Amino acid sequence: MFFERLSAIARTLRFRLMLWNAFAVILTGLGILVSVREGVRVTLVRDLDRILEEDVQEISLGFSEEEGVNWDLLTEELDRKARGHEFHGWFVQFFDASGQTVWSSNNTPNLRGLAAHQGDPLSVGGYRLLVRPLPGADTRAQSVCVGAQQALISRDLARIDRLVLTVFAGVLVAAPLGGYLLAGSATSPLARMIRTTEGLRPTQLGERLEIRGTGDELDALAARINSLLDRIGDYLRQKHDFLANAAHELRTPLAAVRATVEVALRGKRTPEEYQEQLEQVIDECSALESLVNQLLLLAETDADRLKAYADRVALDQVVAGAVEMFRGAVESRGISLTVSPLPPTPVAGNRHHLRQVINNLLDNAIKFTAAHCDSGRGEITVTFLRDDYRQVARVEVRDNGPGIPPEDLPHVFDRFYRVDRSRSRDEGAAGSGLGLSICQAIVEAHQGQIAVDSTPGKGTTFTITLPLAPQV
Repeated sequence: MFFERLSAIARTLRFRLMLWNAFAVILTGLGILVSVREGVRVTLVRDLDRILEEDVQEISLGFSEEEGVNWDLLTEELDRKARGHEFHGWFVQFFDASGQTVWSSNNTPNLRGLAAHQGDPLSVGGYRLLVRPLPGADTRAQSVCVGAQQALISRDLARIDRLVLTVFAGVLVAAPLGGYLLAGSATSPLARMIRTTEGLRPTQLGERLEIRGTGDELDALAARINSLLDRIGDYLRQKHDFLANAAHELRTPLAAVRATVEVALRGKRTPEEYQEQLEQVIDECSALESLVNQLLLLAETDADRLKAYADRVALDQVVAGAVEMFRGAVESRGISLTVSPLPPTPVAGNRHHLRQVINNLLDNAIKFTAAHCDSGRGEITVTFLRDDYRQVARVEVRDNGPGIPPEDLPHVFDRFYRVDRSRSRDEGAAGSGLGLSICQAIVEAHQGQIAVDSTPGKGTTFTITLPLAPQV
């Protein structure tokens, strides 16, 4: 049990953030401490080199005097200085032209071949040395070596090393603890988000994640999740409304069928009466079948299965066929139907679905256009345009009917939405309120757009825009 809990903690984001933070702090601290230690070492060595440079320069001044070098006085002073700096291991040594030792102080170490290392300071056998040639014409000593032990630097560095190890040990302890606290502060909003989302249910989506106002990534994530919850809530409400409306629409023809059959069974009827009642049943069944087909098509839309086929469809022929099919109905109602020229226009899609869209728009235009409006005659105009520059085809269906009120215009593509109160229809022409929703779904499945523009009292225009098929 203990190891399982430990394993669960090790998999948490807080634990991983703690490890990354501790690793970064420890690595950074170690780098800083090592850099400081190395910087101190270099500084101490440079200070010692500067002291040796000054000692060599002081000795060289004695050899540059015109009266010559007083060796007894010089060696006595240097020997006294060497004894006074015995703690530092300071010494001095003179060499002749052949590199042999001419004179050296009492505590001079036994280091061979130093005369050949003239130039920059160097480290030999635990000593820091500086060998330089002497000025003047004195033939006894040609070069001098001044040196000091590096033990003092080593002792200082040892103290620094102990301090560095102490500080580093503190960092090793403090970094994980501080990282764990910081990670907890960073992940606490995530924990609240998890608790909130755990309490969400499909029937209870009113709660939203907290927006702290910090403007960081967690606030952005909470805002995106809240937006997703809003869309899910809207989708579920639409589904509920859709099911309720579908049940209502299905109940009406079923009730009519039931009532007709019950009337037929209440008594004996003549064959003509039975035939009339059966015809009513057939009519209601036809309406019921049409509604079921529309609902199935919308269900395919919701499931994202309404895809446009890759067939090349002559849109001009689809429009021409739909116009010819409705021409008789238009003439019988005293409505003029005008069609613009139809140039050959191929689009990629499903011929049956595209024809269903054009049929639906023409059917609506006929239903909602008065036989005799203020201008004296109902008019329907179908405008067809092929735009090779934009690579689109546009179909407009315009009528001069009563139009759509502005408050209803944004909802005309909603399912089961009707504008019956503002449009005059023929008796028995009431629809299910699904036609324009299906039109929109089909057009969008073809990567196109459908729009509506209407002025109350003057008419309505539906515009379809579809991309042209690629040239073969």
